[in-house]
Amino acid sequence: MSTTPLVSIGLSLYNRDRFLEAVLDSFLNQTFRDLELIISDDGSTDRGEEICRRYAAQDSRIRYYRNQREMGAAWNVRRVYELATGKYFMQAAHDGMVQPDFLSLCLDALEADDSLVLAHSLIRVIDEDGQLLENCDDRLRTSSLAPLVRARDLLLKSHRCHPISGLIRVDALRKLPPQGSHAHSDRVLLLQLGLLGRFYEVPEYLFISTRPSSQSLGAMPGTIAARRITLPEWNAAKAFILSVAHAPLGLGQRLRCYGLIASWVFKYHHRITRDRFIASDAADTPAKILSLDFNTRRGESI
Repeated sequence: MSTTPLVSIGLSLYNRDRFLEAVLDSFLNQTFRDLELIISDDGSTDRGEEICRRYAAQDSRIRYYRNQREMGAAWNVRRVYELATGKYFMQAAHDGMVQPDFLSLCLDALEADDSLVLAHSLIRVIDEDGQLLENCDDRLRTSSLAPLVRARDLLLKSHRCHPISGLIRVDALRKLPPQGSHAHSDRVLLLQLGLLGRFYEVPEYLFISTRPSSQSLGAMPGTIAARRITLPEWNAAKAFILSVAHAPLGLGQRLRCYGLIASWVFKYHHRITRDRFIASDAADTPAKILSLDFNTRRGESI
């Protein structure tokens, strides 16, 4: 194994110990071994710390960090990325397991083709008892050579952002601003990556996602919290525009991508309108909300 691992796996953790051992086992038992597993624990009060320290004592590839005080989900996600030293990075999920060949097959694709910025697999969704709920295949055209085709599907096609669970080139990620803490931030990151290069989908179900029976439906647009008004859909539209503005596109491609964003706004205008009315109602309350938060944490997926 090289001194600097080829692959960095980042796991941001906070009170999610139910599937933690299975998740850690799935990465440590990969057929590809040259990896580091970085865990940033935001002060978990469940069994998370005990589990992580036990695993770290048994496998030197694990680097465990525990925050002295709770920093928040967005900060913790960025933390594991900042600590990564590999050529490729994957953001692990506390309830997402991978089959033994996942990293090997994704890595083979990325190493063979420099035009690829991300490699992922098909996803199988199970319930808390391990029973199959569905096999997911969003059929996105993210392998297209045309940036506009990739952008169209990532913006306008209904999908659950599953490619975000793939292996990503670190040099591509570092060309982008840090992932935002607004609604649809996964979709924004995928759009940014899709404008940089192509994705590869391993045609096998190698990623297993657990769907709890009481899964949250996500933050409602216009939610009022901590004396702030959040405008998820407006924030997402702004992030899409900035993503296109900073992408390496010609003028014609850039204008056509702005057209795609206009189509997105038209398609989801009811959500944007709902943001506005909820914000207006909040502004009229006796509390007199003082500021608009344009960096709210991710909310519902489309």
